[in-house]
Amino acid sequence: MTQVPSRQPGVARSRLLQLTASAASTKTDDASLPCVAERLGRLFGLGDTMSLDSALAFRGGQPARVQRAVVEQLARELATTRRALIQRIQRYGHETEADDAATFEPYLNAWLTLQRKVAASSRQLRDKVRKAMKDQSPTLARLAELDAVFDHTMASYTSQCFSRISTVLEQQFQTLKTPPEQLSGHTPQAGNPPADWRHRYCEEAQTLLLAELDVRLEPVLGLLEACHNEASDSP
Repeated sequence: MTQVPSRQPGVARSRLLQLTASAASTKTDDASLPCVAERLGRLFGLGDTMSLDSALAFRGGQPARVQRAVVEQLARELATTRRALIQRIQRYGHETEADDAATFEPYLNAWLTLQRKVAASSRQLRDKVRKAMKDQSPTLARLAELDAVFDHTMASYTSQCFSRISTVLEQQFQTLKTPPEQLSGHTPQAGNPPADWRHRYCEEAQTLLLAELDVRLEPVLGLLEACHNEASDSP
């Protein structure tokens, strides 16, 4: 049976936070944030709470055992999609012309195109896994309903958070292209930026998008892990 890729809850999110904080020269301290329950409470309105209650009370699915072939196919599709996205991310910057008056706009447009592709692909996978789960056991069908509620409730907040990465990238772009002597404040006169600054920027942009990919795919991995566990427990 195809194994679902292993995951460590929270690791992808922590890595993305660390990378954005490092690029923006800021500090992140989870201890200073409210607890998870309090943060979720701020996102859930009355309508969302009612939807959550309905999901918890959901009774659906099939009494038959989990279809392992379906879980295996979804796991293979996840692996294939992830590999394809990684390959596209690793080509970021290759098509951007390196001119003397380098501006951030072409790099930003290329990055946003990739970010939208990552978001769309992960969303399609998540929807597909949820749809398949509704035709499995009652436990998996209820989990699919719960995930749909959380996905819908947090969609706006999630989109807002990911949109801030481009601001971090622009700051890093300007920092890397600035001559070292200007950064150190030794001279106000124009100098030459490091020869490899574009390469360094593209590497950092790729790393951030790879981290975002892991974060966006984490819910899909969690759902597939639940399917895998349910299939393993089935006689």
